[in-house]
Amino acid sequence: MLRRHSALSPSSKLAHYLLSTRTLQYIVVNLSIFVDVPLVIYTFYYPSFHSDICSWPSVSRSPRDLRLLLFGDPQIRGADTSSSLRTRLDIFGNDHYLGHIYSTLLPRLRPSHVIVVGDLFSSQWISDEEFDLRTRRYKNRIFRHPSLDVTPAPIFLNLSGNHDIGYAHDVTDSRVRRFEKHFGQLNFVVTGDDFRIIGFNSMSLDGSLDDDEKGQASFTRDVRNFLEEQMKVNFMGTTILATHVPLHKQRGICIDQPYFTYYDQGSEQLIREQNMLSEETTQWLLNGFFGEGRPRHGVIINGHDHDGCLVRHTKVNGESRWNVAAIATGDTRYQYDYDNSDISGVLEVTVRSMMGAFGGNVGLLKGTWNTTTEDYNFSFSLCPFLQHIWWATYAIAIICACASVIVFIGLPFLDEKARRVFIAGTMTPPIPNGDLISRKSRYTIPVSRPTSGRQTPVNFFLSGGKAQKID
Repeated sequence: MLRRHSALSPSSKLAHYLLSTRTLQYIVVNLSIFVDVPLVIYTFYYPSFHSDICSWPSVSRSPRDLRLLLFGDPQIRGADTSSSLRTRLDIFGNDHYLGHIYSTLLPRLRPSHVIVVGDLFSSQWISDEEFDLRTRRYKNRIFRHPSLDVTPAPIFLNLSGNHDIGYAHDVTDSRVRRFEKHFGQLNFVVTGDDFRIIGFNSMSLDGSLDDDEKGQASFTRDVRNFLEEQMKVNFMGTTILATHVPLHKQRGICIDQPYFTYYDQGSEQLIREQNMLSEETTQWLLNGFFGEGRPRHGVIINGHDHDGCLVRHTKVNGESRWNVAAIATGDTRYQYDYDNSDISGVLEVTVRSMMGAFGGNVGLLKGTWNTTTEDYNFSFSLCPFLQHIWWATYAIAIICACASVIVFIGLPFLDEKARRVFIAGTMTPPIPNGDLISRKSRYTIPVSRPTSGRQTPVNFFLSGGKAQKID
């Protein structure tokens, strides 16, 4: 007696194939519609989902308005021949992640100025060849030239950071020359009708004025002479100081604490590392640009403190000293409005880093021209974009694309091929345990006693998988 085995049924086998394919197609379609599509929409339109902090707070479009996009410390890394594939992939993805932030916000916000507040790269110790390579990545992947539909093109300013040229005692002629070759002067001023932006080499500001064999003192003299000249200018507009290293603050004001190290412990001029400018230099800057006799104040923008901070410097009545008070620190999502007509205080914005580990932040600083006071009213907000969302969007999109090719093209082709195999009867069906069937009978099974004296083989699958008793 031959017992029928379920695995021998061609209809059930084909149904299993079709059911598997349809199930996979259903999964891929739902993954694309309910997971990938929402991620793609959010990734490319995330400013619309956070319009309170990712858009200018006022609809005013006066020609005098200032709209500044501030990027802090991208610190892009490099790879060499010893770097792993994972490291290379991470660097490649990080470049495009940062570039996505810039290319998404630029056409939407149409800023008047874009300022990167230093630390463009992750190390000042790299070779000239590596510096050139990272510069190409910086300009072609991250901060790409705006498309023709972004008009007028914003003024793009790059500040030098300690990871670009070094701290005061690490600055060298070669590092300065290669930076200025690609990104412009260390000390510069951009002037408008009612404002001026002053950028300077803050790493050398607290350096030694005594000549040495490396010539670092020349950079300290250069930046101090440049700033003194700007202090003497009888400028009637609003001043925006752009520096990499923040101004001095007491412990507990921001997340970064006062921290200074020196190469020579007997000298406080051979600076090796500093979290902020010295208190003496800070008071000199505040009095020189925002002290007595200035018709308007302004704002100070910087980076270096990756966590970010927002403070207000206030002049002590009758004294030349300034006090500082915290407004917001860390990754707090906030929007702050600052009335610049109150000339007793100066706003300092330390932009939280745009690195993925700190949330992919961009600072939005707007100066709205007040026709009544003929001055700027400033507002600031942080607009983050998490790197995990960017990675997930592209990873799931790639998975869905590959899976779609397999389940909508590959598997149907295999199903058709499987049908031909079944019909031709060339596939060996499994033999149930205990059924004694010869090797030949695995392919042909007699279904009845032959009438002519010899057996006529019948294709098993064309017979519907039915086996009959043989007397």
